[in-house]
Amino acid sequence: MLSEELVELAVHIMNRKAKSQMIEVKAAHEGCPRRLYDTLSSFSNQDGGGILLFGIDETQGFELVGVYDLQDLQKKVAEQCNQMIPPVRAVFASAEMDGKLLCSAEIPSTDLTERPCYYSGAGKVRGSYVRVGEADLPMTDYEIYTYEAFRCHVHDDAMNGLLSVQALIC
Repeated sequence: MLSEELVELAVHIMNRKAKSQMIEVKAAHEGCPRRLYDTLSSFSNQDGGGILLFGIDETQGFELVGVYDLQDLQKKVAEQCNQMIPPVRAVFASAEMDGKLLCSAEIPSTDLTERPCYYSGAGKVRGSYVRVGEADLPMTDYEIYTYEAFRCHVHDDAMNGLLSVQALIC
């Protein structure tokens, strides 16, 4: 993303005062958000991925607040990305707007054969998320199962009984 595109995106979000299916905003003017795992998972698990936009505070009416330290923020976001399975490789961009720094992290979608992408500290069942509108929601057992079944070439019509997510092993 070019810096001009980042500024345009920020203006659009501040005018609409809303996030979207593909965009999440985080303030980050007082430090790196501690738990990005849910959003990293949900963006990675949807076609097209998503964009984390740092420097806009949703709790203050989508006000431009900037980021505390561009380099440290990128480092800490990348550390959280590395705790995902499979690891997420964010693409960062930055721009200045009204004397404040903005940062974006474009989160690519995980290949369908490697989904679900989940937070390793919580495990596949509790660490897999899906994006629904502006929210990151835990994946259901069924949603996780469908990815596992796809990966393992399981055909329900050829199976006797149901498999649990934990029992499905390729």
